[in-house]
Amino acid sequence: MANSREVLLKLVRMAMGWETDFSLPEDVDWKDVLTIAQEQGVNAIAVDGLEVYMSKQPQDSPAKNSAAFKQILLAAIGGLQMVEYNYMNHVAALSELSEILSKKKIPFMIMKGFACGQYYPNPKHRPCGDIDIYPGDKFAESNQALKDAGVDSDPYYYRHSATYIKNVMIENHRVLGDLRGPKKQTRELEEWLEREANMSLKKGKTASVLNQEIKGGIYPTANFNALFLPWHVSAHFAFERVTLRHLLDWALFLVHEGKEIDVEMFREAKQKFTYGYSKLADISTALALKYLKMPVSEIPLPILRDAESIDEDLVDKVWDYMFVGQPRERDENVWKFRLNNVKRIWKERWKYRDVYNVGVLEFLLLKIKGVVFQEGEN
Repeated sequence: MANSREVLLKLVRMAMGWETDFSLPEDVDWKDVLTIAQEQGVNAIAVDGLEVYMSKQPQDSPAKNSAAFKQILLAAIGGLQMVEYNYMNHVAALSELSEILSKKKIPFMIMKGFACGQYYPNPKHRPCGDIDIYPGDKFAESNQALKDAGVDSDPYYYRHSATYIKNVMIENHRVLGDLRGPKKQTRELEEWLEREANMSLKKGKTASVLNQEIKGGIYPTANFNALFLPWHVSAHFAFERVTLRHLLDWALFLVHEGKEIDVEMFREAKQKFTYGYSKLADISTALALKYLKMPVSEIPLPILRDAESIDEDLVDKVWDYMFVGQPRERDENVWKFRLNNVKRIWKERWKYRDVYNVGVLEFLLLKIKGVVFQEGEN
């Protein structure tokens, strides 16, 4: 039986236009491939790749001879349509948000997954759970503007407030990083992130979604994403696996905006911020090169060389964990949720030694101090 992970990777590369060999094995377990695609957050991308495959190799298409395959494909297309529906609902929520904030002359930077959608061949196929924004020094004003418009704004978490528009969570960020870590590094990284975020608000590209301008919405500059996206991956990786969707975000960003990165700034950041950020930045690039085969013509050579020099065994260990690691266990009981986190941290303690450059006990202590004493929140 063909390796389902390898088949999925090839479909993703086809969808991105990064694959030149359009053949696939005959003995593919398509149900398994599409199940993995769902787990990895790339189910719509996989269907895009399958469409490319079927157009390039119609004579080899399993759909011609297999009723079972057609049934699986119909289910996959149904999933794709749901991703598109959710995306359009997010666009509607973002448009309503922009109307509210623009009336108060409050610009905001759109962050994370929704902003990364601009790099995808079809932005509607990049799934998003919520929308993250950063209004700079107008955090309190933006929350008040939402309340004045009849939209509740929940303080929710020390890093951001939470608002629901059209059942879409809007995370309005006061803090860009995570201050519950080594004090010197986390405070300085936050300063760097704020500097680049504020630069984005001044000089970033006006956000446009499906050829529709978002009033007051700004996309991040390349320097902000170069700092923020690896950190965002590290925040997930601390407690759970990361996915192909995270890796695609980084790879597509490098392909589309890598040449705009201030390479000296990026390399200095990797030297300074060794708490997860530095290694995951290079690991992500190395994985995108090795497994996604991303094109490199627009990516600065020093970024590629740094990625090629990182320990290959560690790169492959992170890669395998992306598929065998589990999503974070959620629980309405906050203390049970935290206990599950502690168990997982202890079980997967290699991550903190090898990637975060701290021992597991030190990592736990930093998180406990943050939760119990709210250290780093102010």
